[in-house]
Amino acid sequence: MSRDDDYKFGKRGGACSGCGGALRQGAEAVSALYLDGASFSRRDFCGPCFQDAARRGSPFSWWSAVVPVPEQRKAVFDLGMAREFLLRLLRDDDPARASLRYLLVLMLMRKRVVVVVGQEERLGAEVMTVRLPPDETLHEVAAVEIDEEESLRLRDEIGRLFDLGPAGSGTPAAAPPDG
Repeated sequence: MSRDDDYKFGKRGGACSGCGGALRQGAEAVSALYLDGASFSRRDFCGPCFQDAARRGSPFSWWSAVVPVPEQRKAVFDLGMAREFLLRLLRDDDPARASLRYLLVLMLMRKRVVVVVGQEERLGAEVMTVRLPPDETLHEVAAVEIDEEESLRLRDEIGRLFDLGPAGSGTPAAAPPDG
């Protein structure tokens, strides 16, 4: 065992050595070192237990810190999966999926996965011609009016399909996180 190993005390545990309760995120926790014969041991306490001299005992040294709150992980929008799904929607050309197809094209345009080659008015409807590089195949996508109810339905469907979490979870499915 090297001399450096003599003074490695490990990381803070998840429970208080005084009361056995969990160390709460965002609350103060105190770590203390105790001399046990020729070596040191570490014990972690919640703030109130460390203030109680009977529970704390006589530490050799101590320090306090706030227990960190884990960062919320952002949902990751899998562009490759979304691209393949869009290609399938474009091939199938199912009229019942027109709004999903259109919204996915808009989302992937924002991420530069879809390139608009042209737009034109046809029979009173806007039609976009797009391609998905590196493929040079052209696809036509009709612009679809999406009302609020349909928007919420699509948001839930895209969130479910791409595992972005349910609507209202803080991760909008219709506007995937940048990344």
